[in-house]
Amino acid sequence: MNTASNSYGNDAFNSYAKGFLKPFKGKGELIRLRDELEDSARVARQEAIDMASQANGGLLKSTDLWLTPWGKSGIPARTLQWRDNKQRSMGLWLLETFLSRADISEAMRQSVIDLEVQRCVFNAKAATINWSIKRIGKALADIEHAVSFQR
Repeated sequence: MNTASNSYGNDAFNSYAKGFLKPFKGKGELIRLRDELEDSARVARQEAIDMASQANGGLLKSTDLWLTPWGKSGIPARTLQWRDNKQRSMGLWLLETFLSRADISEAMRQSVIDLEVQRCVFNAKAATINWSIKRIGKALADIEHAVSFQR
């Protein structure tokens, strides 16, 4: 599945991953990395919308499956979740139910599995962005707290 990692791993991910490879020398570098991650989160939000729109309007159009960008309010990058096309249920069980159906062609089954791989890779990227932004925010707050003790 090299194509999935290439299409969802190079752009935004590489821009901030380089920051993790060098030591941080101070608060300014953490702020810079946080800002880069927030830019990556904006790109990832649009990527989730685009990926869902393309899948829902194409491959999934004639199915009862739907991809939806999902996440709590305020989360930087939303993940993609499986939904039913009526938007009443959510979860991986919907995909599993769909793939277990006997009336699904092998080509359709493989295409949906490929889409699931892309979704998993994308969600890993979004989770990494979200966790990193949260952790950098905590580190910046800790720095501010430590500096508050200066005379």
